[in-house]
Amino acid sequence: MYDEGHFKENSSLFESLVSAAVDVSDKSGGILTSGQRIEATKIYTRLTLSAITLERILPTTFGIWDFSSIAILARSFIETSHRYCYISEIELSEGELEFRRKLYFFHANMEKYRLYSSQPEHEVLESFKVGLPQSKKEIVESEFFFSLPKHMQNKIKSGNTDMHVSDEVISKRCGLIKEQYSFYYRILSNHSHGSPLSTTSQSNIRGRGMKNDAELFYITLTLQILNRYLSHVISTQVALLSLEHECQDSLSLAKEAFIKSEIQQ
Repeated sequence: MYDEGHFKENSSLFESLVSAAVDVSDKSGGILTSGQRIEATKIYTRLTLSAITLERILPTTFGIWDFSSIAILARSFIETSHRYCYISEIELSEGELEFRRKLYFFHANMEKYRLYSSQPEHEVLESFKVGLPQSKKEIVESEFFFSLPKHMQNKIKSGNTDMHVSDEVISKRCGLIKEQYSFYYRILSNHSHGSPLSTTSQSNIRGRGMKNDAELFYITLTLQILNRYLSHVISTQVALLSLEHECQDSLSLAKEAFIKSEIQQ
């Protein structure tokens, strides 16, 4: 069970990691690099901004204990981190690397097409109608595509996934949440959607912005998860752009934080 000491320790560590993330982000700018590293850095920039926003809504800033709002941002942070890990992975064959890149953009354009299709007269629809079939053809004809299970092939062809592995698999591969990923993710999801589980737990004490044992526990747990994810993302970005010399202190902090924030089962 988390107590006040655990909360202070995890919130302080998160604030330090946010500063480190900003440091690495600043030093990532202006580097001439490849397409994979450019796209990964775009995601890293978004993650850094999200971490700053999360820091701003912690109880340590305004004294408001609002787990539901933190859960919404934390769940998004986790999902985005998985996309960062997927895109930034270095030791891949040229075929798989190209497959991931094409799948990433195919899904992005499919989502744009679905969005603009709600306005049938939108001027960009024609370009998608021409470009999407060609992008899909390149993906399904790739050697790597044929190595995937049939259910994943179908999911990719329908444009309903941006990764050929699940979020849970990415989390385990990177050592983020090694066990019971769905349990922790479900906690955040239930409070993100305003589900009955979230709203029925509200009382005269809980869910009103006041400090209480439940909010303390859930926010501390979420901070520990965020520390695990953010520290990994920082270390990965440093390695991806070879910033070890420029970001020594930030890298050292991230490595130490990753060990300290391991999720206990």
